[in-house]
Amino acid sequence: MLLNIRKKLMHTAAVLSVTVSLLMNSSCNYLDIEPYITDLFTLDTIFKKQEYTQQYLNNIYSYLVDYGSYRPNPANSRRTMPWAPIADDCVSAYKRSGGSAQAFAYWSNNEISPDFINSSAFNRWNTFYEGIRRANTFLMRVNECEEVTPIKRQEWIGEATFVKACIYFELMLAWGPIPIVPDEPVDFDTPMDQLMVERNTWDECSAYVEALLNRAIELLPDTRLDMSETGKATRNAARAVLSRLTLYTASPLYNGQNREFLTWTNNAGTPYLNPNFDPEKWAKAAAAAKTLVDLKPNALYTVPKRDNTPNVPVPANEQADFPAGVGGIDHFHSYKDMFDGECVQASTNLELLFTVQRSDLNDYTRYMDPGMIDGWSGCFFPQRIVDQYYMVDGRDINNSSAEYPYESSGYTDRDSTWSGDRMTDGFTLLTNTRKWYANREMRFYATVTFNNSFYPSTSTRPDLVGADGKAALFFSNSVSGKEAAAQRPAALGEEYAMTGYLCRKFTHYEDSWLSGGRRKLKYGINYRMAEIYLNYVEAMNELDKSYTTGNITVTRDEAEMRRCFNLIRYRAGLPGITASDVRDRQRMRDLIERERLIEMMWEGRRYFDTRRNKKAMIYENEPVMGLNVSARTSAPESFYSLVRATERNYLYKVFTTRQTFWPIPKSEIDKNYNLDQMPGY
Repeated sequence: MLLNIRKKLMHTAAVLSVTVSLLMNSSCNYLDIEPYITDLFTLDTIFKKQEYTQQYLNNIYSYLVDYGSYRPNPANSRRTMPWAPIADDCVSAYKRSGGSAQAFAYWSNNEISPDFINSSAFNRWNTFYEGIRRANTFLMRVNECEEVTPIKRQEWIGEATFVKACIYFELMLAWGPIPIVPDEPVDFDTPMDQLMVERNTWDECSAYVEALLNRAIELLPDTRLDMSETGKATRNAARAVLSRLTLYTASPLYNGQNREFLTWTNNAGTPYLNPNFDPEKWAKAAAAAKTLVDLKPNALYTVPKRDNTPNVPVPANEQADFPAGVGGIDHFHSYKDMFDGECVQASTNLELLFTVQRSDLNDYTRYMDPGMIDGWSGCFFPQRIVDQYYMVDGRDINNSSAEYPYESSGYTDRDSTWSGDRMTDGFTLLTNTRKWYANREMRFYATVTFNNSFYPSTSTRPDLVGADGKAALFFSNSVSGKEAAAQRPAALGEEYAMTGYLCRKFTHYEDSWLSGGRRKLKYGINYRMAEIYLNYVEAMNELDKSYTTGNITVTRDEAEMRRCFNLIRYRAGLPGITASDVRDRQRMRDLIERERLIEMMWEGRRYFDTRRNKKAMIYENEPVMGLNVSARTSAPESFYSLVRATERNYLYKVFTTRQTFWPIPKSEIDKNYNLDQMPGY
């Protein structure tokens, strides 16, 4: 398969380099290396020694994207992409200030250009190809290392192949159809016209990466031994990437619903995106997910029920212990503890398929935290996203029940604490909280910071607790409001929740940025089983008959769709979907879209879901709505007026066809006349 796909060269420098930098940023225990002087050794020296060869492989891992962070941290300059802040489920405060984070608003406002990408802190075009080149070098030379056993060498080849596949996939996610470079360097006398590469089609790229992943699956181990190896590839990690890749390739944008790109063709006149629908692509996606689902039939992270775990209102036949029902687990902690660092050892969490242990998430959470713990509040939710969360009984806010109503006015009259202690790991809904926020599902409380949200912030010294205590209040004159933000000159007054909401999904109850405060160590999650279950349901939902892919047969199995979907629902404490839901294909599409949004909020999936399913034109052109954060504490009712977010003139989203993919950096287009630019730039 690999040899059958047309191979093309990126640029001469990417393939002719013969030295390597061993001093690289590390993100996991196993990446820590000694501070060797860069470019000290030739490749002939490196691949003679096991130690140096291992370090070269470790360096290749450093090109993988950290999905726990979306800020361009100089210490991890190769590892971040801005997927969450530029999707429709997030709004960014930054444009004038915030350093490289100001790029978020330019993307959202459709103000990017090839020149902008060229100078952007998120320009990874050459960086990703550099990572591919280093992976290719490793794969060519690893057999020269005679100090390791054949079994270890095979594992190393599997790891390098996995990373190479991931890097290619990241290039595809940002730039769409991209050039596939030769696996081996070209000769010095290669004619110049052969160095002028063009893009491969999306289907060619997808097939090439799929073949790499299948090769990695053959070579990688099933598991890793302990926490020290967290972040190393396994077979299931490669299977997870394959599931995401095949699902995206089966989706409308890449599978027949792309008439707007018919004229975007290569030199042979072939469209870069296939205009013909192929139902077998959905079968391939279903088979890829089924492989993992069969190996891990109910592998979601759960925490046992506590003394004050709320009883959730589901039908009697769904109250059995998880995974058959909602019983026996704490739904708040079973979701939240994965993201905020409470689940300390990633190696013990069966849901995780590939993670970055020492993620920049530990610092990125400051962009989400309220001012009363000295957070920067630079990224926040629009009202439409907050309203997507269900009521505790699984009903929509617009169709709530009399027993668990969504009340349009009024405030709570007492504190309510559940799933732990008020001053540590429990969740407390404070007195005088708007009743909009009562009776909601547990993922809502695990994820959304609303006005009057309680933050234990246990590492904050008592003498540093401010005027609002430990409550995040977003009135204009509150500690976490706009008037306090105006006193922070470095941020030009941009650091406050301009819609009245923040994200607490990744913030631990200990976390504080105040003097002497500490933050719980977190790991970034790139792939987890909840996504795979939803991938499987989505792919099955599109099947029109039974298909056999390899030795795997898939069909639209309604019972299996319900089981996999309801694993997610039961873990969240919600009633499952019904047989009538599953029978309705369009109903299932809507349910899957919403469940993916809520379950994987700010994990970097939404940006691609809206594009691959042709929904970005709808969602990213809606006005950004929020609350009236100009209201002061003396006028609370005014605060809860639903208004268009106009705190800054760039608080809007816009989507046109050209934003489907990024433009290639201008410097690359200038060097290569065969490299077609994304239409619209």
